[in-house]
Amino acid sequence: MPQNLKDSGFAVIDIGSNSVRMVIYDVSHEKPVQVFNEKVYCALGRDLSTTGKLNPQGIVSADKAIRGYHLIAEALNVGNIVAVGTAALRDASDGEAFLKSVKDQSGLSISIISGEEEAVYAAEGVMALDPHADGVVADFGGGSLELARVQNYTVLDRVSLPLGAFRVRAMSGDGDADQKIRDILSPYIGSFGSLRSLYGIGGAWRALAQAHMVETQNNQALQGYAIPSSRFSEFCSEIEAMDVADLKKIYHLEDHKAKLAGVSAQVLRVVLDVFSPQIFVTSRAGVRDGLVHEFLSSRAK
Repeated sequence: MPQNLKDSGFAVIDIGSNSVRMVIYDVSHEKPVQVFNEKVYCALGRDLSTTGKLNPQGIVSADKAIRGYHLIAEALNVGNIVAVGTAALRDASDGEAFLKSVKDQSGLSISIISGEEEAVYAAEGVMALDPHADGVVADFGGGSLELARVQNYTVLDRVSLPLGAFRVRAMSGDGDADQKIRDILSPYIGSFGSLRSLYGIGGAWRALAQAHMVETQNNQALQGYAIPSSRFSEFCSEIEAMDVADLKKIYHLEDHKAKLAGVSAQVLRVVLDVFSPQIFVTSRAGVRDGLVHEFLSSRAK
């Protein structure tokens, strides 16, 4: 890893509802090269649907992770550090207090991006890894689901929906969660339905794709791993019926991913059923890749 990234470094600290991640890029190459990529599970948005506030344990974990990442970026003399917060910090009543606390302790300013901005950054990230992407980008997190139509390296329609893993899990206690998910998705069939590809991003859906690779003994790269939607929908139903212990044992899922696998599979199954894409395509992209794309585009002007 380079020891001085003053002129060539760009760091993104992404504070989500489920995890806090930092990626440092060396942008001195033709394409950005990741020199650091680490994530800490914090579950900041775990209790948001019931309390309207951030998870107290998550606040401690996230604060520690953010300050630690900031110190690493400064130690590497990274010239550009961007920190962004998504659904949990957008919606929590104590989100502003958390931002102020981080700012006071570390000097790091965190920008809250809107749901539509999150959808655009996610889509730009997918297109950065696959310039020919054509379909709908679906970014599934702990607090929200972002959808963006992409075609010809352009982001068209975009929307943010309250269908993150923690929110849908809270729905399940009130009756038919499947129908509630359908009701939220159905108004957007005209924008996102019947396309060839649905590009799935977010750690929970990547974990499902990895589990499918274990199931089918497929050793290809995760980036671009494509599965016919009907087949993946059936696999999601199987995941929903499994308990956490079996998910960890059979598919080698980490504990926190195994605990969210059922609800993550449920949302994906309904999304595939409502929008009817031909294939599900796994992408390693994220908001971070869209942010570095924006940084490079602005620097080139």
